[in-house]
Order: sequence, then C-alpha cells, then structure tokens
Amino acid sequence: MKKLNEKQILSLIISKFGTRNIEPCFGKDDVSIISLNSLGRELNENTFLSVTCDMLVEHTDVPPTMTFEQIAKKSMVSSISDLVSKGVKPRFALISLGLPRTLKNSEISKLLDGLSSVSKDFKFDIIGGDINQTKEIVIDCCMFGSFSSRVNIPRRNGAQEGDYIVVSGIFGYTSAGLKILMNNLPSPNNDFKKKSVDSVLNPMPAYKFGIFLAPYFTSSTDSSDGLASSLDQIARMSNVNLLIDEIKIPVPRELREFSSMNGLEYYDLVFYGGEEYHIVGTISKKNLLKISKILTKHQLEIFVIGKVEIGHGKVFILQSNGNKKLLRNHGFTHFT
Repeated sequence: MKKLNEKQILSLIISKFGTRNIEPCFGKDDVSIISLNSLGRELNENTFLSVTCDMLVEHTDVPPTMTFEQIAKKSMVSSISDLVSKGVKPRFALISLGLPRTLKNSEISKLLDGLSSVSKDFKFDIIGGDINQTKEIVIDCCMFGSFSSRVNIPRRNGAQEGDYIVVSGIFGYTSAGLKILMNNLPSPNNDFKKKSVDSVLNPMPAYKFGIFLAPYFTSSTDSSDGLASSLDQIARMSNVNLLIDEIKIPVPRELREFSSMNGLEYYDLVFYGGEEYHIVGTISKKNLLKISKILTKHQLEIFVIGKVEIGHGKVFILQSNGNKKLLRNHGFTHFT
C-alpha cells in the first residue's frame, strides 16, 4: 500500500474527527472556532474561542546558523500568524518541548528566553505545556485567542466574484535566503543577502495588518506554505478562480538577477518558497476603500495583486506578455 502523504493524512483525520458546534482546523483552515456556549456552561454565548497549533522539528524547520533564541521564536510565529490572519489576538499558549539529552543547560535557557521574548512582544501568556526527551529539538505550540460574534472572522472559503486579492508583504526573500544559507549561493548585493537571510532566521507575522484589516476580508489565510498554496486553498474552498497579475506581486527588485545568476526558477522563488508569514486575502471593492484610513493611521501597506472571477477553484497568472498561465500548487508537503 502506498504511504500516505501529509494532505492525505489530514483528510483521513477530518473524516474521523468532527465535534458538534466545533470547526476542526485539520487542513480545512488556519484555526478552529469554538463557541464557548457550546460547552454547556453558563458562559457568554457571544464569545468564541479560536485555537491553532503548530510543531517545529529541528531537521525540517531549523536552517544552519539559527540560534536557540531564534529557534524558539520561530516555533511560535506560525501559530501567531494563523490567528492574526483571521484578525484574532493571541491570548494564551501551551508549549511542549522535546529536548535531546545532549543540550546544555545554557542552550535550554536560551530556548526559554526566546519563548519568553515572543510572549512579551505579542502580549500573550504561556500557561503550561509538557517536556519530553527526544533525539532532536521539537517544539509544539498550541495557541488560543478569543473574539465576540460581532467580529467577522474570514475563512478560506469566502471569496466572491469581483473581490480584490491582496497580500501584506514581499515574496521571494525567504526562499532566496534559505538557498543562500543551505548552499552558500552568491547574491546580487549585500543588502539583498542580508534581507533574505534575516527573513529566514527572524520571521515575523503580519500582526498589525491582520488585527486591523482581516475583519474586512471575505477570505484569508497566511503564506506559511507558500503563495501558490495560499491562493490554491482560497480558490478551491471558495469555488472561484483567482487571476493574479504577475507585475503586481511585490518582489525584491534583485530577485530575477538572483534567480538568473544561480540557475533558479523565478516562479519557484516567488510562489513556492513558504514561511514568509504574509497574509493573503480577498476583499470587496467597498471594503478596500473603507480601510484606507486604517492603512494611514497604522502606517500599513497593502498590495492588490489580482481579482476573483467566476470559476471552479483554479489560479491563473496574467503574465507580462498578456498570456494567462495556470498556476499549479506543488509546494512543500510532509511525507512526500
């Protein structure tokens, strides 16, 4: 029997799990939404709990030169990004640590310093967890946020014909940075190299962008699995087509030179890198105009990269020569 890959395992979990009044997040969305009223206790029926989790495993998630503080910080960024991509502030976290016997006390202390630093920066409390002995560093983060029924929480399946497709940041630095770290590739200049490597070693969630803007979106997710994967999820789950204008995607001006000088595919760097932790969403024309004051007030930038069209779950790229190209989703998947 052929071994199941990550997405097939997630599909199997979805078919077996599923609790009344709870939306499981296994593969369906970034977060699970739970009505506290559904728990049968005398709680405010207008209050909801949002939960997500993510696991860092050393051999797949920790690139060369990453410090112990950076490892700890990265282990929490994905969960923070999942929540804020829905406009939900992180409130609490449970952290489980798998630690090798070979780790020194000072190294464990640095891991804990990193966890503490992130919780202070993003104003949430670490309230517990578990510790076990493992062959390599493993950090599992389960994070909680809350919101009222008055707040719109955009899912991946809400994109509508005529919506604009928007992103929160620049694509290409992270995929370039990882290749520089892993293969010591040359860069067009030192500034590009520094920004690329820093995007890998010190990833940052689009916190303010998500908290202030996500409630205006019709759909959203983050780009932790790559831009192509994010677009594909929104298109398929919303049963629409997405038309992306190639020249409107924000990329570093040196990215084409970097890809050319190292024999790399430009599209791979832009669409399939992953771990940028930018927010990818869709928004109506009315709401796009409405958020202009919010963008100015909080000094935020939003990039419009395309539009939502009638269709059945496909993503197309409008190339600079005027041709339309189907964008295939072949990003990183565990167990393949």
